Amino acid sequence: MPAPPSPPFFPAQRGAVAAPPPGVPLPPPVSPGPVKPADAAATALALPVPLVDPGDPNAGFLASLMTAAPQELIAALAAVPSRSPESRLRLVRARLEAGEAAAAVEELLDLAAEDPDDWRVVWYRGVTSLVTGEYVASALAFDALYDAFPGEPAPKLALGLCAEVLGQSDNAAEYYRLVWATDPSYVGAAFGLARVQLAAGDREAAVTTLESVPEASIHYTAARVAAVRARLRGRTVVGADTRFLDDLTAAAAQVEALGGYGLDAVRRERLSAEVLGRALDWVLSGGRGSAPVLSGRGVLGEVLDERGLRLGLERSYRTLARLADGGEERIDLVERANRYRPRTWV
Repeated sequence: MPAPPSPPFFPAQRGAVAAPPPGVPLPPPVSPGPVKPADAAATALALPVPLVDPGDPNAGFLASLMTAAPQELIAALAAVPSRSPESRLRLVRARLEAGEAAAAVEELLDLAAEDPDDWRVVWYRGVTSLVTGEYVASALAFDALYDAFPGEPAPKLALGLCAEVLGQSDNAAEYYRLVWATDPSYVGAAFGLARVQLAAGDREAAVTTLESVPEASIHYTAARVAAVRARLRGRTVVGADTRFLDDLTAAAAQVEALGGYGLDAVRRERLSAEVLGRALDWVLSGGRGSAPVLSGRGVLGEVLDERGLRLGLERSYRTLARLADGGEERIDLVERANRYRPRTWV
């Protein structure tokens, strides 16, 4: 397999695998299990993109299309007077992003027939196979790149994802840990490692991994949001579990701190409602009576008892209702606020 002209072969990761960049809706919680097959396609498209060969005839043209939507890209690439390897590879990716997997596969087969040893073709074979659910074929493609370029983090990250969707959690953790330890720009490795750790029941390790994402990263906020949810989601709340109180107060403190890191009002209120809701579950299960020390401890400014938490939830849902775009959503949020409103005799 011919090597690229000069390293690095990939830029710093453009997106965090399983975590969108800031500015998009609040990411889903870090799953307590491996990446589901339905999620594998989107996760595959968050993998790093090979650097464009500057000697390609269409390199400059492709640079001008960096922010174009998939369908716009497809139309622009179809109008290129002279197609080149890079423009054709970009077309493969655009079709995958547009949900046109069959057309992407056809284009890639044509490219592979012309130059089956081009490492970029092998990379996109791996990505395309992940999107179409051919996970073993994907792993074989990425493994070939790992052998050819052992110093590159991107093939290791891709192999971690393949191992995860194949249910090989130990291998997935090894790849993710290796990438995260050697190149912190690949934040997807941290999210992948946290998923695998949660699947293994090691919640503390998953939280530690997510909180290790540096403040300078553009994915810091998403990582902290995931850490909050990792502390609280998928957990059976019982009164005797006083350790839950520590996680609860730590999660609340993180939500308060995230206000200074680009977490907008809607996302912050939604996350606050999640924390307050879990706190209420804990109190209703007898948690308040089992806690050894509650003096001075509250959650997001609310007293840690049923009335205080209900008031907090009511306030959060009414705030979300005021910020809602649509009428139906606003009505639903107001109804939730009314359900949580503490009972009164007047």
